[in-house]
Amino acid sequence: MKTKYAIFCLFLASLIYGQESTLLQNVNYRADELKHRLNTTGDTLVLEGERTIDKVDIFNDDFKKSFIIEDKKTLIPLTNIPNGQFVTEVKVQDKLIIMTLIRHKPRDIVSKDLTAIHIENLNEGQPLIAQNETEVRLLAVNTPETLKNNTPKKSVRFYWIVNKIHKGHSSRKVMKIGDKETVDKVIKQNEIDLKTKTGRHNELIIWEVYDTSKFMKYKRINPDYANAENVDCFNTIPFYKSGS
Repeated sequence: MKTKYAIFCLFLASLIYGQESTLLQNVNYRADELKHRLNTTGDTLVLEGERTIDKVDIFNDDFKKSFIIEDKKTLIPLTNIPNGQFVTEVKVQDKLIIMTLIRHKPRDIVSKDLTAIHIENLNEGQPLIAQNETEVRLLAVNTPETLKNNTPKKSVRFYWIVNKIHKGHSSRKVMKIGDKETVDKVIKQNEIDLKTKTGRHNELIIWEVYDTSKFMKYKRINPDYANAENVDCFNTIPFYKSGS
């Protein structure tokens, strides 16, 4: 009963603060080697291990999704995980670390519905009236002048990073999804490497990604994605390119 009550309280707290998910962390000492948390909006699971993370499974009785990682750090997008309670199983070499993930996404629905009401009222010349705190915040952003004059900008969720690293007679290509902090570190390291004899031929290209899941599917189907035009899941103009 106490466990159910604690989960319920966490669920309510996350709704109040507008997060899309709640993560019940594994506090067992055997899980200390894996740092696990959600990002500020709750739409991404952030994992960082002392050893290589092989695989992540998110599942319950009605749903299962697997991610092959093979890296010590990773960001798991949760946008396509439906509402509900899930077991999250992280395989770190010879160990399985288990945690509980609760998905709840009321904020997007409220935002879309309220925006539609704003536009309808604007067309009819009716005043916009806020009914609660959430609507007050949205009305502050979506004033009639804003709706008339501004085109909505797409939100950059993550970045697609392609890094070709040359080391003398050998080279390797690293491709991964990263957040802004990761991008800043990669760019800084690339600019340092370009000044060296072995690293001056390195190539780094970074794209802004609006929808991670759609982008990964698009990339699999379209190997020539780097030359794409008019795609809604990512910005086809690179955010960063070596030498640009």
